[in-house]
This record gives sequence, C-alpha cells and structure tokens, in this order.
Amino acid sequence: MDPFGAEGELVNIHTAFVQGQYTSVLNDYDASSFSAENSLPIQVLQYRAQCALGQYAEVKKAISEKDAKQNPDLAAVRIYASYLEKPTDAMVTEAEGLAESASDNLTVQLLAGTVLARAGKQDQALQLLSKHQGSLDAVALIVQIHLQQNRTDLALKEAKSARSFAQDALLVNLAESWIGMRQGGENYQKAFYVFEELAQAPSSASATSLIAQAVSELHMGRT
Repeated sequence: MDPFGAEGELVNIHTAFVQGQYTSVLNDYDASSFSAENSLPIQVLQYRAQCALGQYAEVKKAISEKDAKQNPDLAAVRIYASYLEKPTDAMVTEAEGLAESASDNLTVQLLAGTVLARAGKQDQALQLLSKHQGSLDAVALIVQIHLQQNRTDLALKEAKSARSFAQDALLVNLAESWIGMRQGGENYQKAFYVFEELAQAPSSASATSLIAQAVSELHMGRT
C-alpha cells in the first residue's frame, strides 16, 4: 500500500516533495501533527528531502547503525545517503543485500532501487521496483530507468498503466512529460505546459520546475 496515496493525510507533504520544495518538506510539516502510523513515512520523506539538498552527513548522523539494522526503511535511507555522498561498491553490495532481504518494503524498493540504477544495475533495480503495490513513486523511478535505457516504449507503457489508476496524479503528469521530452516534436509543448504550471504557481514553484520549464523552452527553440 502506498502511504502517499491521494486519499491519505500525507498527500500535501508528498506533493511538496515531488514538486522539489524540499525546504518546505522539512520546515512546514510537523511530524507530530500526523497519525502515529505515518510517523515513519514522514521521517523517511524528510530524510529524502535532506538528501536532495545535499545534507548526506546530517542524515547519516541521525540514523545510527543500530537503528538501521533494526528497521529496513532506515537502513535504506542510510545506504542511499551514503551512496549519494560517496558512491562505492560496498554501498551497492549493501543495497543488493537489503533488496534481497526486504524486497516488499516500499522505501527499500525506492532507495535501494535508486542506488542500483545509479550503479548501472538497472535490471536489478527494475526487478526490485516491480514488486511495488500501486506506488507512483516507484512508477516514476521505473519510467526514469527505462528512459536511461533508451526504452521509451517501455517508459510509455508504464506511464499509461499508471494513468489508468491515477488519472490526475502529479507524478504521472511528470512521468509523461519526461517521456515527451525524449519523444520530441509536439510533445515538447505538452511537457512545457506541465512544467510551466508548476514553475509559475507560488504554491508549486521550485528550482527543479523552473529548470524543467527552461529546458523544454530550449527544445522548442526559445532562447
């Protein structure tokens, strides 16, 4: 089950993360105001936001080795932060081990999957991510990996499948826009509209959306 589903209480903080508003994820959401069952998903999302801001050392310091051994979510975050800080074969091996022992854990799927994909082990990453249960984060990562493999056809198939059960989801819109940027032609314009809407609205603007808008405009010949 996806803790960040559209009907859950985490939808706003997750949307902020997807939009690249990482500082907002860290500063505007108090974990204590959410239900106890969502405490860990919020913690993980905030650790991911810290990693997106380059705060790898802070994340590693916050998660002790003891806690990581007892909790696969925290283990995945620690491996992820360590790999982003300094990619090593040892971290890839740890990611592989965690993927084998906790393959049904969504955080493991996403973060160990990311490490494996970045390490050039895309097939292993895809095999792990295929175990997700309706997670749009997993769908988005699968799309990115297929695009890295120059398999636009598979990326499009994944996005279409997600569209069937998440009609208006932001992550699906973004995934289709990434695919459109690879396809080119009139798809540049479609992608531009998605990125422009995010970049120009005060509630969703971020450096990520502004850069995406600029790149799409360059592809359309605007300078």
